[in-house]
Amino acid sequence: MANVLNRTTLEYRRSVNDPDFPDPPWLIIAPGSGNADLIATVPRQYLKLSGDVLSEMTQAEKDAVDAALLDAEREATASRLDELEDITRAFALVVLDELNNRANTWNAILDAADGANNLGDFKTAMAAIPDYPQRTIAQMRLGVRNKLGS
Repeated sequence: MANVLNRTTLEYRRSVNDPDFPDPPWLIIAPGSGNADLIATVPRQYLKLSGDVLSEMTQAEKDAVDAALLDAEREATASRLDELEDITRAFALVVLDELNNRANTWNAILDAADGANNLGDFKTAMAAIPDYPQRTIAQMRLGVRNKLGS
């Protein structure tokens, strides 16, 4: 029985039947070797293989790996907004509708100010703008439910 490391994916398997894992693509890791010590102490994403020797990445290489992983994670999170049945997307659409409704109210106020020739005109135009009601959690829930799948 041996421990092996895949040269391409750095997948590590313990106590395997040697003939089932030919070299290449598998590298036999001898117990107590430098390779075994690195596998035991360094996270796999920070290892690199050159020939039959594993080494730990430099800090700059680790930073590049971390940046790439973070970027991929952020992209995956942002792409959830494209999934029709995702609550994050539905919530964002409800919030966007609310922001647009607020913008419409502000635009109506500005239009009232622009079109008024005197204070009386302004008051009349302002009175015609409907109040913008507060929302309840039940309305938010219903809004989210209605946005799922849209």
